[in-house]
Amino acid sequence: MKTVNPEYRVRNQGLETSGKVQFNEEAVVRIHAPSTGRVVEVLVRPGDVVEPGTRLFVMNSPDLGAAKADYAKAIADVERAEAALRLARELLDVKAIAQKEIREAENDARKARAEQARAASRLGTLGVVEGQLAQVAARADTGTTMVVTAPRGGVVVERNALPGQVVAYGASDTPLNLFVIADLTTMWVVADVYEPDVPRVRTGQTMAVTLPCCPGERIEGRVAHVADAVDKETRTVKVRGVVANPNRMLKAEMFVRVAIATGSARALVIPVSAVHRDGDTVYVLVERARENYERRSVRLGATAEGLVDVLDGLAPSDRVVSTGSVLLRKSVQ
Repeated sequence: MKTVNPEYRVRNQGLETSGKVQFNEEAVVRIHAPSTGRVVEVLVRPGDVVEPGTRLFVMNSPDLGAAKADYAKAIADVERAEAALRLARELLDVKAIAQKEIREAENDARKARAEQARAASRLGTLGVVEGQLAQVAARADTGTTMVVTAPRGGVVVERNALPGQVVAYGASDTPLNLFVIADLTTMWVVADVYEPDVPRVRTGQTMAVTLPCCPGERIEGRVAHVADAVDKETRTVKVRGVVANPNRMLKAEMFVRVAIATGSARALVIPVSAVHRDGDTVYVLVERARENYERRSVRLGATAEGLVDVLDGLAPSDRVVSTGSVLLRKSVQ
């Protein structure tokens, strides 16, 4: 037999719970229809890796043709208003008109320039760059075909656009996602933490994720947000972490085990081999004198690395049987 004294050690503390993987919403972009029209060609598929500016689909949009016509008209109106203003100033110089007419001409010119800016801004939202405006103004570019590109890089995780499909702009408060592009280098893991454990969790703490398929492999991240409300169904608080995604192992909607490191504390520990159970009673054998032992009930905490925390029932001065105590269990009361 072997006896040991309980000893104090600094133990890393944590809590374990379940969680679900989600796309990192800060690295996701959803592509909606920029205008009403018909999809002519789809250029990427789900799973494709795209870069910023990659062509996603081509559509035919009457709205684009109308916006180009509006811009050409606005340019003509500006030219006409500025010509009228120049003439009015010349007439004022020879006192052929009143000052009031000058003010009216200046006001008309300002309105025309504002309408030109509005029409140019509308074309910008439809993908027409500044270098194309001269052709539009000259009515050399009246086409209705537009190409929609990726605003950021990532993986195409969802595609709902098909050739021939009619898409509408502003048709509802929840427009259809024609494409969803996500950067999969990191993922969100949303863990459920029960109310008594919430005070132990803070942003910045380490979060380790274990997949059901690979229990020996841990993927680390950090707690980014602790929810401010309790889920009324589960009575848990949602804790969100940002976790690295090596080799794209984490998949959205996957269930995982989550361990959150909540800090460290000084704890009295004994070897796990010293602990015995008799029904609901947990006890150890304590040496009172040479060849004289007693059973003592204890209250235990967490177990790690072959040691278990003792919350109540022992002191550092006690001698606890750690090896061979199975031979004494029946003889010691």
